Amino acid sequence: MKKTFPVIFVLIALSILGILFIQISWLQGLMFLQKNQLSDKLNQAGVLVSNDVSKKMNSGLSFRLPKKSLGLNDDYHLHNFEETTISDIYNYKEMQKKIQLALEKYGLSDLPFEFAIADKKGNIEMKSKKFEDVFSDEMNTLQARITVIPADIMEPTGPFETIIIVAPNIRYYLLRSLLWVIVGVVLFIIVVLAAFFITIRSLMTQRKLVEIKKDFINNMTHELKTPLATISLAVDALKSTKVNTDPKSVDYFSSIIKEENIRMNKHVETILQAAQLDQKENELNKQEVDLHDLIMGVVDSFKLQLEGKPSNVQTILEANPSIIKVDEEHLLHVLSNLIDNAIKYSKNDIDITIQTKTLHNKTCIRIIDKGIGMDANARKHIFEKFYRAHSGNVHDVKGYGLGMSYVKWVIDTHKGQITVHSEIGVGTSIEIILPN
Repeated sequence: MKKTFPVIFVLIALSILGILFIQISWLQGLMFLQKNQLSDKLNQAGVLVSNDVSKKMNSGLSFRLPKKSLGLNDDYHLHNFEETTISDIYNYKEMQKKIQLALEKYGLSDLPFEFAIADKKGNIEMKSKKFEDVFSDEMNTLQARITVIPADIMEPTGPFETIIIVAPNIRYYLLRSLLWVIVGVVLFIIVVLAAFFITIRSLMTQRKLVEIKKDFINNMTHELKTPLATISLAVDALKSTKVNTDPKSVDYFSSIIKEENIRMNKHVETILQAAQLDQKENELNKQEVDLHDLIMGVVDSFKLQLEGKPSNVQTILEANPSIIKVDEEHLLHVLSNLIDNAIKYSKNDIDITIQTKTLHNKTCIRIIDKGIGMDANARKHIFEKFYRAHSGNVHDVKGYGLGMSYVKWVIDTHKGQITVHSEIGVGTSIEIILPN
């Protein structure tokens, strides 16, 4: 797993990058295609306007009054007779309307535009208000130049007037027209990235589970091997003639076998509890139980263990009523696990306080110790299966890391709550609230 994980990560990352590259390239290509199509439509609309305008124009001369007052003098010549121009036939609003109608015909009714009419010499004779502002920005505009040829010319030869149509902010227009396509691409990319992170997270979780499983098997083998070896040695001792003839020695080795057998049974019970966590269909056998009697019974079961160290176990049992409806067997294991942890993670002196109270028709159980305590990371993972609090890289206490996950499962199954407060070097307080 350690060797294949980096390879899998690199392959998935390269696949994601490839998909992202293809999506972005496809979107850029679509933008380019849309821009070309828009340019063609803009030119077609311009041609439509040009054809319409050319019908009302002719190549002949028309009489135009000069700008100065007309007088009968020698300066009055034929140059006052000039060809008809677009501005002679149409005003600004008429030309704007013609262009707008032409754009609507090609499905560009929402396309903003500016326009101008250039004469035969290239001078602007008519223009919209913002034409000069957008005309110079060739990068962000689409421009169409359409020559207007009078309809009666048989063989067109220039120069002729030109209609110039400019569509500004073309990138914004294209992005707006492709909004749903872009949204779809972005959502697809997000989905792909989410799948990538979920996959990597699953692989990391799987990798962690493999390591936990390996650690659990090694730990379980060691925990079971030790009592088996002790029992084997005790049995061999009982077989010897010297021990058989000494009743005290027989009792001593017999007690060792019994203690180690109890120890093995506890290990088996712990593993069975872990199996119960996986069997969600396991039902509770609720019945009325005196909580105070149950607590005192659990405390009594640890007497021999407490005698090995300086210890003080204080019980403050104030719950009223003390009778609650719970699964006695499961709650017994919960209390045993919590008290056992308080003893395991104690300092040189064992100092444990067990309290019960009745709060708002609910029963509160609090187990407080003055042990080594836990840091924030340990508190965060304490209810995870197989997790064991440790100092540095060495686990200080033996166990499978199943106790607290089992405790959490039992309390949750009883519709209760459990909270942990702990501080390094100060101790740990675990509070359980159960419905009556």
